[in-house]
Amino acid sequence: MARTVGRPIKPGADLLLNDDEKPAYIRLHDIGRERRSRPLQEFLNDVGGLMLSAEAPAVASFVAGKVLQRLLKTGKVRPEGGSLPGTPEGLDDAIAHLAKSGRKYEAIASQFHSLADKLLWRRGRSGPFASLNFGDTHSHAVVVGPGGMEERADLRVGVIYMDRYTRFPDHVQTQPRAFLLLSPAEISLGDSQWFSAATGTVFANDAGQSFAIRCTARPLLAVWCQIEPETK
Repeated sequence: MARTVGRPIKPGADLLLNDDEKPAYIRLHDIGRERRSRPLQEFLNDVGGLMLSAEAPAVASFVAGKVLQRLLKTGKVRPEGGSLPGTPEGLDDAIAHLAKSGRKYEAIASQFHSLADKLLWRRGRSGPFASLNFGDTHSHAVVVGPGGMEERADLRVGVIYMDRYTRFPDHVQTQPRAFLLLSPAEISLGDSQWFSAATGTVFANDAGQSFAIRCTARPLLAVWCQIEPETK
């Protein structure tokens, strides 16, 4: 099971950010000095390509474009060893469904399958309107960023997993954030009505705007990215 972080939620807390401590500054290097694994680099390339596609909203592509530009330099790449504990039950089902969603998703499914058990998965903190037993049905992990496979403090690329029929707590996000759905989901942004979104949907949520997401008969899998605020 994924690790539990048992801290109370502060008003306005961004529920995708539950770092144990402030991330340390990591000197960035041109690619080559710190070498990403091939699955990680290809995962970032393919996810980035979908977020920058002509069909993606301009705001989402703007956020993703800034992230991809910074990814031209690497942080501290964690050596790959054995599997970490806490990979969510049901994740393999979500990855298998993604692989069957079309040729352009087959590679992403394969790449993510090779990365999933090397990520530090955290249970989500509950909050307003969350589904029952949310702490047991949701996990998220940082791929690149604080606590990720590539440690750095200037950006985050993260993933979300939720079991079937789970609703993420409504909350306000602190930074502009771009998302790519790797499964079907239902979304509400700000004051918008709920709308259904298919695998491959790209969208953005602005800083200070409320965010709500839920899934039904299929488990949810999504990737998100953001630029971290500068620390002084």
